[in-house]
Amino acid sequence: MTRALSIAAAAACGLSIVGCATLPNTDSLTERHATQAARFEGALGQLSERRSTAIVANLKRQSGDLDILDKQITLEQEIVGSPLVVGNKVTLLQDGPATYQAMFAAIRKAKNHINVESYIIDDDEVGQQFSDLLLERQAQGVQVNLIYDSLGGFATPKTFFDRLREAGVQVVEFNPAVKKLCL
Repeated sequence: MTRALSIAAAAACGLSIVGCATLPNTDSLTERHATQAARFEGALGQLSERRSTAIVANLKRQSGDLDILDKQITLEQEIVGSPLVVGNKVTLLQDGPATYQAMFAAIRKAKNHINVESYIIDDDEVGQQFSDLLLERQAQGVQVNLIYDSLGGFATPKTFFDRLREAGVQVVEFNPAVKKLCL
């Protein structure tokens, strides 16, 4: 069976299994917590109500005081179950090459641990660069932890992941039951 056909069959099987999953009811979450003030945490713990209010006011100034901002903050806090954390940064990556470049740079800078979660990991040129870099960092004392999706890694040889495990990388296959049901 070709790789594309294998992936398509696995995806169809997976979709049939998870097709009944539901998303949170955002209307009831926001109604239930509409009066709740936004909460934020920093490196030293929860910020004061005054500081949290100032952060939201600054965000509204920058975004044009959109009503959706309050709803988004409420949803995020309710779904996660904890305050938002300040000091984070988001970078929009436009394509695969930019994404891999950013990932590889972050992996090279890691000092303590690397946590990677990926849907598709292929045993191709980029996959080999990725695994080689993870192995290099693991050998330098940085603990590497990898979660890959059973469906996304359906056609990736077991030896690809065994090589990582043997070097001390903590490798976890997400949802292996789906693969077993599809085979």
